[in-house]
Formats: sequence, structure tokens, C-alpha cells
Amino acid sequence: MSRIKNWVVENHDLAFAILLAVCVYCYFAFTNDLFATHRTTFAVMERFAVLGLVGLALTLCIIAGEIDLSIGSNAALAAVIVVRFTDSLGAVTALLIAVAISTTIGIIQGYFIAYLRVRAIVLTVGTLMLLRGVALFAAEEKTVMLTDFRVPDFITTKMFGYFSPASILVIFMFILVGIFMNYTRFGREIYAIGGARKEALAAGVNLKRPMIIVFAISGLCAGLGGVIIGLRSGTAQALGLQYLLLAGTVAAFIGGVSILGGKGGVIGAAIGTLTVNFLNTGLVFNVTPAFMVQLYLGVLLMVVIMFQTGSRIFDENQRRRQIISDVDARRGPLLARRQTGPP
Repeated sequence: MSRIKNWVVENHDLAFAILLAVCVYCYFAFTNDLFATHRTTFAVMERFAVLGLVGLALTLCIIAGEIDLSIGSNAALAAVIVVRFTDSLGAVTALLIAVAISTTIGIIQGYFIAYLRVRAIVLTVGTLMLLRGVALFAAEEKTVMLTDFRVPDFITTKMFGYFSPASILVIFMFILVGIFMNYTRFGREIYAIGGARKEALAAGVNLKRPMIIVFAISGLCAGLGGVIIGLRSGTAQALGLQYLLLAGTVAAFIGGVSILGGKGGVIGAAIGTLTVNFLNTGLVFNVTPAFMVQLYLGVLLMVVIMFQTGSRIFDENQRRRQIISDVDARRGPLLARRQTGPP
């Protein structure tokens, strides 16, 4: 029991995210008979396959102290490329080209952010609009469609009751990124430049390397997400997927990532994504209007932000009290020695 208590104290944001996910799931499970079913679980995992990638990418960017506003545009470009060229080049070749282009875009963004020392929010606003233009050009300003639907049928095939090839690929991606972030030097560098960038640079951390890695992973996730959506639906629009940025950001913050950077993780990204999917699915079952769905998401995000702010203030007060207590503990013996004088 003490282990659980210590873990909750040390990871209060993640513990709150888990509690929130359980509360949202239980509410809809008890109020709607269709929610806690095998079909609904499969649908939630299908949504996880795309939103999870975006939430993971944005979580890593925020941990590094930045954000990738172009992730929706990058995903839309990947969707257009894979749908347009699958019939002529084959699904595997088109997929590799789309993901390679998206990852390269991420690498270029990371390099310029590190080299120019500009905030990502400034640079990625420009690439957001630029990539929309490139996607419109690639799609010839129209909706592109597949003619062979064997690939969409394959990636939506049920496996083990609750998963599809797409969701299994995304889970595997989460595991790889989690191992990378927690057990490699490069992952620790990403945490360092987000939590204390000046100190990390003074300690000799090269800003270019972690920044390029973060945005490369962001581009890879955007490309995979766009490819999955394009192949699953068989269509792609250059101006589509605009909702991914907002939904992915909400998922990242619900998962416990800190707006100040340097804090968060892959498990939190997964839990935040599942919470958003639980809420969206449950509200759809209740025939909730679209504007109310956005309202509930906003309220959920505000609750998380208020909790994080409160927990940060609490931690600062606890640290301050500990420092004062240590000073008082040292001051007592020093005063006693001064009063008694030298032996």
C-alpha cells in the first residue's frame, strides 16, 4: 500500500489522468448499455490508431518545450500522397514514400528550430500553411480516391477481438518510443532541454540533436496517422484532418504532460488519448451535438490544467517548507554553539 501511495505522490499528474480515464469510461458504461461492448472497444482502438499517434507526437514536442502546429497539415499531405499513388505504385511503396516525406519534413523543421534558435510555434505556423498548399497541389485541389479497396479491408480486419493491423502498429510504436525516451541518453536529453534548457546547454547538451529527433518522430507519427486515415477511408482531402491538432493537444495535456516542458511520458499520452476517445464515443452514443462535444472536451482540458496548476503550487510550497525546515534545523545547533562560546 505504501508503494502505491509513494507512486501517486511522485506521479500525481499521471495518477489523476488514470483516475479521469476510469471515471469517464465508467460513467458511459453505466449510463449506456452499448458502450461497454466488444464492438465499441474495437471502435475506440481504431480511433486510438490515429489520435494516439498525434497525441504521442505532441507529447514529445511539449516535453521538449516546443509544439508542432503543422502536424495536421503533415498528416493530410501524407494521406493525399498514399491515396493518390497506391493504385499506380502499390500500397507499400506509396506508404513508404508518404512516411519518408513526412519524417523528412519533421527533420527539416527540427534543424531550423535548433539552428535559428526560434520557437517552434513561430516556424510551424508557416509550415502549417505551406504544407496545406503542397497538399492542394498534390491532390490537384480535389478529393483523391482509391479504386482498389483491398488495402482498406486489410487494415480494418479484426485481430484478437479488439485490434486491427493499424492499432497493433500504433501500440508497437508507443512501446518503441517509450523505451527510447526512458532508457536512452537521447531520450534524457529531450527531457533536459524541455525542463531546463539553459542548464542543459550549459552542461554541453547539443540542442540540434534532441530537437531534430523530436520533430523527426513528430513527422513520422503524422505520416503514419495520415497514411492510416487515407488507406482506411480510401479517400483524402488536402484541407482535411484539421481537427487532429486540437484533439491531439487535448489528449497530451490530459495525459499529464506539463506546459512548462520536461515532464510527461508515453503512458500518459496513451491514457489521454483513450480518455478523449471514451468521451467522444460516449457522447456519440448519447447523440450529443457536435458543439457540445467540443464544449465537454474544453471543460475536461480546463479541469486538467487547473489540477496541474494546483499540484505545481502545492509542490512549490512543499519545497519551500522543506527548505525552511532544513534551515531551522541547522540554525538551532549553530545558535546553541554561539551562546555557549568556545570551549
